[in-house]
Amino acid sequence: MTHHAIIVGGGIAGSAAALALRKAGITAELYEARHDGGDYSGAALRLPRNGLNALRAIDAHDIVTEISYPVANTELSSGTGRHLGTVSFTGNEPNDIPRTMPRARLARVLRSAAADRGAAVTMNKRLIAATSRSDSVLATFDDGSTAEGTVLIGADGLNSTTRRLTFPAAPKPRYAGTHLVYGYAPASTAAPPSPDAFHIYWGRKATFGYTTAGGDIYWYANIASPEPLSTEEPRDTETWRKRLVKLFRRDRTPAVDIIRAATAILPSNTRTLDTMPTWRRDQLILIGDAAHAVPPATEQGAALALEDAVVLAQQLRSNEEAATALEAFEAVRRERVIRAGASRRSRTTHRRGTPRWIEQRSRDRRIAQAAQSGAMDPPAWLHDHKIVWD
Repeated sequence: MTHHAIIVGGGIAGSAAALALRKAGITAELYEARHDGGDYSGAALRLPRNGLNALRAIDAHDIVTEISYPVANTELSSGTGRHLGTVSFTGNEPNDIPRTMPRARLARVLRSAAADRGAAVTMNKRLIAATSRSDSVLATFDDGSTAEGTVLIGADGLNSTTRRLTFPAAPKPRYAGTHLVYGYAPASTAAPPSPDAFHIYWGRKATFGYTTAGGDIYWYANIASPEPLSTEEPRDTETWRKRLVKLFRRDRTPAVDIIRAATAILPSNTRTLDTMPTWRRDQLILIGDAAHAVPPATEQGAALALEDAVVLAQQLRSNEEAATALEAFEAVRRERVIRAGASRRSRTTHRRGTPRWIEQRSRDRRIAQAAQSGAMDPPAWLHDHKIVWD
């Protein structure tokens, strides 16, 4: 059987899947629900070595290198500004250095490359039904149109419509205990230039991180909270600028200056997805965050999605029956992504009943010891992973 793939979702996972399928000689149609692909400025990601290795497998490494910057190390500091340690993310090869870029830019360049290599890309097309047939699957969209393929790939993220429609009993995304705020500021004197490092400060009330890779400033704030942000709470930049300045004003870090210079501030809730019993049904498969969203602290969400895309294309190339290919894909990927998701989880560092200054000193000491001992180094099994395209 000659496969034809219907991909739902035009973000990182879906666009990479289209690229990988085209390399495998498989035709692909990609459908994105939003007219702009959900692109937005402000949120950046650091793509680790295993993600870059996945891009190499589908001949997309160079195009991503052109829109990103190397960030080799993470510098760890306390809220007083005291340096606690350095964690290196470099590998054994000269070019084994993670790359930092806006998340939206990565999705756009992969989507554009997929179209250039023969994938049919359609925007503003929302899935409303997916129906399995004997040897195909039919996707129906909100404008009444349909698309049919031998396999349907749900790559539509944490809030996956594909998952909701095809796995109604699947766990729903749940709040993970922190508010995560991304921000962007243009190149300025608000932060000391340090183009090859990501800086993280454990402050009195929250954690702040930033990088000046490429000259501009990409930053985040991680705020522990028992309750998620509600839909009624204001999320405009000026409201959050005031809130964050108040939160970090007692710390001796660049946080306040960077926040004041920010042109975009994007608050959100950290959410995770409990393990699904399976990612597949008949000729349908979920990949990336739609299947296995991992905590942001792992820095592995995009990388694992890229790996999924490559392995899925390989299995579809090697197996004539879609169901057999999807079963093989899940067998290869499941243990790895579950282990990756458990490798590091966001958590509050303040214990109720403990004076905050005592807890902060204890926390800073633990961080310094962990950095010095190598306990915070990226695990080789995760970051050195390579997928060989043969």
